[in-house]
Amino acid sequence: MADSIGTLYMGSDRQPEGRRIRAVAALAGLKLDISPDYVHFQTNKTDAFKEKFPSGRVPCLEGKDGLLLFESIAITRYIANLAPEAHILGRTPKETALVDQWVSFASHEIAFNNNQSFLMVHHWIKPYVKAIDQEFRTRQLRSLATLESHLKSHTFLVGERITIADITLVSILQRAFSVIFDKPTREAHPNIVRFYETVVNQPAVKDIFGETEYIDKPLAYIPPPKDDKKA
Repeated sequence: MADSIGTLYMGSDRQPEGRRIRAVAALAGLKLDISPDYVHFQTNKTDAFKEKFPSGRVPCLEGKDGLLLFESIAITRYIANLAPEAHILGRTPKETALVDQWVSFASHEIAFNNNQSFLMVHHWIKPYVKAIDQEFRTRQLRSLATLESHLKSHTFLVGERITIADITLVSILQRAFSVIFDKPTREAHPNIVRFYETVVNQPAVKDIFGETEYIDKPLAYIPPPKDDKKA
């Protein structure tokens, strides 16, 4: 394999955005180093890191040529462009537009709603409001219905080969399977499950995505313990 194209800074091996970047690099046949010294919530708060990446958010890419890039969509597109023969962005302008369509849909209609529920039930968004959580879940299910309908007649999202749209979506679904995608929901969306299993089990990316944790019941909010101390 050729020399590394750069160093990726990411939160953990389980971070969806980091996984999708690594998977796109693997499909493109490009080597990507993972920073061994990065410590989440520490390294990204330093002045040295913010001088390179002002937002302090990961994943970020530091290219061998000095390129400093953040936001996973931009990074995956950049990596895919380095290997045009892999056609990860699509084979034609029409396919590329469709790839962008599904990347946007997956990010804004599935990931956003799923992440809000994920953050609420883990007490990272306070206060917890059940009606708001339920609204995010309802919107996500509506988006999954759109996806299920499309995948009924398509093996992949666009064309006959895996693109960054497929990689983006499965990285998002992997988290959704641990939040809202319980057994009844999986049974109601067999085409999504089939699509997901097809993509994550591709030899080039199987080790990156690892094992998927399927849930029997949706992740639910558990109130924090009450303070029993008397005033």
